[in-house]
Amino acid sequence: MKRAEWTVLLLLMMFGGFLSARADKIEAQIDAYVNAQRQQRHIPGVSVAVVREGKVVFAKGYGLANVELEVPATRDTVYELLSVSKQFTAAAVLMLVEAGKVSLDAKVADYLPDIPDAWSAVTVRHLLTHTSGIMDYTDAPSFFENARQDATPEELLKPVKARPLQFAPGTRWRYSNSNYYLLGLIIEKVSGMKFADFLEERIFRPLGMTSTRMNDMTDIIPNRASGYHWLAENADKLPAVVTGYHGKKNVLQNAIYISPTRKWAAGAILSNVVDLARWDAALTSDRLLKPGTLQQMWAPARLNSGEEVNYGFGNELSHIRGHRMAGHQGGGMAFNTTLLHDLDDKLTVIVLCNQTTAPSQPMALHIASLYVPALSFAQDKPIEDKEPQVSARLKQILLDAQQGKADATLFAPEVQQLTQFIRRAGQEMLGKLGALQSFVLLERRDEGNRRLYRYRAVFGTTPIQWTFMLNPEGKVFSIEPTQE
Repeated sequence: MKRAEWTVLLLLMMFGGFLSARADKIEAQIDAYVNAQRQQRHIPGVSVAVVREGKVVFAKGYGLANVELEVPATRDTVYELLSVSKQFTAAAVLMLVEAGKVSLDAKVADYLPDIPDAWSAVTVRHLLTHTSGIMDYTDAPSFFENARQDATPEELLKPVKARPLQFAPGTRWRYSNSNYYLLGLIIEKVSGMKFADFLEERIFRPLGMTSTRMNDMTDIIPNRASGYHWLAENADKLPAVVTGYHGKKNVLQNAIYISPTRKWAAGAILSNVVDLARWDAALTSDRLLKPGTLQQMWAPARLNSGEEVNYGFGNELSHIRGHRMAGHQGGGMAFNTTLLHDLDDKLTVIVLCNQTTAPSQPMALHIASLYVPALSFAQDKPIEDKEPQVSARLKQILLDAQQGKADATLFAPEVQQLTQFIRRAGQEMLGKLGALQSFVLLERRDEGNRRLYRYRAVFGTTPIQWTFMLNPEGKVFSIEPTQE
């Protein structure tokens, strides 16, 4: 072998050893972090996968998929995805768009003629982007009281159809599971197939996603995880019909049963991190959708006013220290899941947990930061606060929220439901964390005619970043917390 060839071989061996050592270091960091989160957050089982440029670079399970039987969680453990399922529903609609069978700007009434007259202006695009104004069926009276009972989409949507729109289509954004139920009905009507069969035939089977399916509790599903809920100190302050509280606090319990029929096209898919890695690779390699169509999934929706919202088609969107992030988080009783895609660095992190309050989204972001250090919260440094009066007002909102209070005059008219949520849940969510120790400004920028302020607030020992969006009148238009 020539001297030059030996030199190249030696360099390759050295570089390969460097990459292997770095991968081992990151794996050790993930192990330590996930196990610490499991202990701190009372999470029985977690499965994690990291995909970089379409290739799986990490996949592993931690803890228990079933506590009572002491079954370990692995990379093959199957979890309920909950709202991560919306990515699949959106993709299915877009496949029909590409086939010329559905139009994004067609009226929903063109496909579902039995909808209320009040919905006549609602389009398929409005459903995909949660800008329809249609009420979330989970807000209907007695939804949780009847959660154990099977229900058809038509039965679930009946009380929704009886309610007026919450706003004119395209004028505002509000998350509503009803939108994706209606999309499921459109898929069935246009394709002539059951929703589950369409996903199996057009997505799961072609991609080799052999562990992915619509949930049915009567099926025998290999590697299925059990779902749990941690009853914390505040368990008696929350509705027992939701938590399953029956006198014991600070204990892990089997989560209450909710019929999969009540999640359906909005959140009833089961999968594991291996299959979701295949799903992510298929999207980024254009195996399912054309590049232009795929980009629409990750493009912010626009309201009639021209303003953008942080949601595409089945994707929650954000910017983390200049990096464009897409994906979805799924939260609900028994499971908490996240698929987080860093569009700029071609990195995807998947975190699946079998406990209601597991922080799957912050966990995914932290793991992503081990591969892309610029995503780390450690990069955030305080900046000069040139508007202390604004910061004082926003800080007071958090102090009030800890006591279950909200000053409606500080919020924009179109988000008054946010004040109701704060009064209902603020004390339970923030009060238990401890006193507000610090509140420092990290970012201030203009977005169109709105102003964005991002702070790091430390409650007791818990750091949480809060992003406030203010309208031109200085009223709060949105609040988004991100746990560090």
